[in-house]
Amino acid sequence: MADTQNIADLPEWAQTIIRDLRSEAAGNRKAAQEATTERDELRTKLHERAAAEALEGVRSLMADPEDLARFVDAAELLGDDGAPDAAKYAEAAKKLVESKPHLGPRVKDFGSPVGGAGRSGNGVGGARPREQTYDTAAQIQAGQQDFINAVRGS
Repeated sequence: MADTQNIADLPEWAQTIIRDLRSEAAGNRKAAQEATTERDELRTKLHERAAAEALEGVRSLMADPEDLARFVDAAELLGDDGAPDAAKYAEAAKKLVESKPHLGPRVKDFGSPVGGAGRSGNGVGGARPREQTYDTAAQIQAGQQDFINAVRGS
């Protein structure tokens, strides 16, 4: 069949087959386009989630993990597959904090306790080394005693 031949010049059975094939091809093109769109949306969501998890992973290295995006090119944080790479995030955060220490985690300084150490042996506001207990009444009583000792200065 010549390329210049018109479909109307063909027999009816051939025209029906051509129309059916064209309709099927159009449906396949539409399904492929929808699948491509869905794939791209899912890839974007996956990359966003991976980036959020990678940022969460550098939370202990930086005061504000969002600073990483302000100072480091996002392309440097991607793996070979184009997805965010948590190891590259951590490495970039360490380098950034080395060059800009003010971006590092802030250490809270509670200063000297009023009245010295509490019953736990730590200053008021310090970490308690005793085991985790869920006896609320005992915790309240220990806290009250720590407060009384702090007020008395003992």
